[in-house]
Amino acid sequence: MRILDLARLVRVVLVIMCFWPHQQALRAAPTGPDELRPRVGLVLSGGGARGAAHVGVLKVLEESRVPVDYIAGTSMGAIVGGLYASGMSADEIGEAIQAMDWKRMFRDDLERQDRSFRRKRDDDLLLVKAQPGFDLKTATLKLPLGLIEGQRVTLALKEFTVPVAEIRDFDDLPTAFRAVATDIGNGRTAVLGEGDLALAISGSMAIPGIFSPTIFADRLLVDGGITNNLPVDVAREMGADVLIVVDISTPLHDPEDLTDIVILTDQLTSIMTRANTERNLATLTSADVAIVPRLGDISTGDFDRTGEAVELGYQAAAGMRSSLQALGVGHDDYEDWLAGRSSRRSPPPVVDFIEVETDVSLDRKVLLNKIEQPVGEPLQTRQMNRNLDSIYGLELFEKVDYEVAERDGETGVVVDARAKRWGPDYLQFGMDLEDDFEGNTLFNLRVAYLKTAMNELGGEWRSQLTVGEEPGLFSEWYQPLDTGMRYFVNPGVFYGKRNVNFFEGGSKAAQYRVTEYGFQLAGGRELGNWGEIRAGYEFTNVGSSLQIGDPADIEKDYNDARVFLRFEVDELDDVNFPRHGHAFLVNYDWHSDALGDDINFDQVTFGAGMAMTWGRYTVFPNVTGGKTMDGETPISRLFQLGGFLRLSGFETNELSGEEFLLGEAVFFRRMNDIEFLPVYIGGSLEYGAIGEDIDLQDDGKLAGSLFLGIDSFVGPLYIGAGFAEGGNQTGFMFLGRRF
Repeated sequence: MRILDLARLVRVVLVIMCFWPHQQALRAAPTGPDELRPRVGLVLSGGGARGAAHVGVLKVLEESRVPVDYIAGTSMGAIVGGLYASGMSADEIGEAIQAMDWKRMFRDDLERQDRSFRRKRDDDLLLVKAQPGFDLKTATLKLPLGLIEGQRVTLALKEFTVPVAEIRDFDDLPTAFRAVATDIGNGRTAVLGEGDLALAISGSMAIPGIFSPTIFADRLLVDGGITNNLPVDVAREMGADVLIVVDISTPLHDPEDLTDIVILTDQLTSIMTRANTERNLATLTSADVAIVPRLGDISTGDFDRTGEAVELGYQAAAGMRSSLQALGVGHDDYEDWLAGRSSRRSPPPVVDFIEVETDVSLDRKVLLNKIEQPVGEPLQTRQMNRNLDSIYGLELFEKVDYEVAERDGETGVVVDARAKRWGPDYLQFGMDLEDDFEGNTLFNLRVAYLKTAMNELGGEWRSQLTVGEEPGLFSEWYQPLDTGMRYFVNPGVFYGKRNVNFFEGGSKAAQYRVTEYGFQLAGGRELGNWGEIRAGYEFTNVGSSLQIGDPADIEKDYNDARVFLRFEVDELDDVNFPRHGHAFLVNYDWHSDALGDDINFDQVTFGAGMAMTWGRYTVFPNVTGGKTMDGETPISRLFQLGGFLRLSGFETNELSGEEFLLGEAVFFRRMNDIEFLPVYIGGSLEYGAIGEDIDLQDDGKLAGSLFLGIDSFVGPLYIGAGFAEGGNQTGFMFLGRRF
């Protein structure tokens, strides 16, 4: 053999040796019968709202006809990646993300209109909404594992992923997928490749301390960014030959920006996630494509800027278009790839059965009665989500979700209603305060103990202690009578003290200390979430002692017994600063010696109001009134006006009588966008009369107020001034309900 031929042979062998591994890689993942290409893995990092940039990258991949074979995502990367793996397009994901009410997504509490009427009445007790668990036997508090349970996020993901709800192996999704989470039990990375897709995504994004851990396959999962924020290794293990890696993690703050505890905490979190991100970036090869969108000052919580993030992600990927196009395929092959993805999506499954699994001691029919999904018809995800919200609104469960499951060849829905880990017994605290800046102050502290789910129909026992100017104690039993939780009985006992004042010429002439104790037996029917009708009997022993002034001819000790009928509607979105909805109440009392009362009389009270909002501005017109008939009103049953929004400008309860009518319009404007501490500025215009046989024209009084309102953690706080005709004016600081 000639030397020249030998040299050529050596060169051929060397070329074959150099390209043989690459050629072997090309023999995987064909898109058509004759075409071979490298298998492409897409790696999407976590980063909160910044993760919307992933959608922009996906748009460029679609334009470049890059078929993605594997996706591995963490946190927000798991959301975008999981939805893409389920068969959604980049545009569909972008529309979904931008249409989401993210502020609502990160709240577990239902809209007030969706809460059960029983739970709405909790607002009447002037208690803080937070309910730490309480073990009565050991006298220890129990707290939830996070501020948010993620109820809304999980149900939203269920709705988006219903076309693949029956797929349990994530390799069988339109695009193979892995969600990366952290097992909080052992601190290790949890790579999720089977089970319920929506729940797996939820587990990947459960930020510790913010979200409670997600229970998935008997593991407690939290945000995957803690251990593997950029899961390059996961995509390689899935079989990817070449990677497209998108890093949108938050950069570290400069030292001079570390000015408070919030920023410092964010810095510590970023250091933790950045360390594992850098390790994974170091493993990339020259064949891989790394995309790092320049997201500027968009933070992890800026979900109102997701549109900007999508565009910046698109720009970053467009800058790498030549590298991405090298991984693209021809038009026909890409269409075949898209058709393959579509073939793995299915219409909503027909529901052959519905089952409920719960560890709360309720009859399962109680929960099944709240599910309106018809058996024998396709799954209606929005209806199912509304029904689960209704179950969640019972406030007995940590989380309520569902899975599509197979049972004996049938497809159905299994609802999982998991009890609160810190329940079923709770403590609540509350307070109210009133000060007129003239030395007159009223202050009360409250603590309540609530024991729930005491039997199969959801009976509960509540007791509340009040200490302060108006000390009191009450205990009640609330017992639904049917699995629909419509009919109920509600017996209770009570004890309390309060002051009743009498004024003459604008000055306090007398003050009585009234002591009341007794019992009540009531029953009725809830009218859905919007209303209730109840009737009952109440017996009260009333005693009074003169504290200020001269003795007056007044009944000091007597029995007060009544039969009452009450109808109430409550569809306000908020009782502190209502912005939408309406409320209505009418109550009729019959007092008779035949019932055990020492005085015969009838009394009717009523009220109605409606909140209307335009942008930041709200007006709440309402009217209240009461009238005593066929008898003389005892001291404990006199109507009283005076104080903030009760004819502002007069002292609290300065005016009293057997009949009253008050109409007012309250105006307020929201001044900030802080979700947990909204601030309002407002005022009121009021007109009313009180006395005996009142005449609005002759007895009516005009009043009004200006106030600053803060919807604080402990309740609504109002600071302002009231004005009334005749030169009456007061300042006030008021903590408590006024609507």
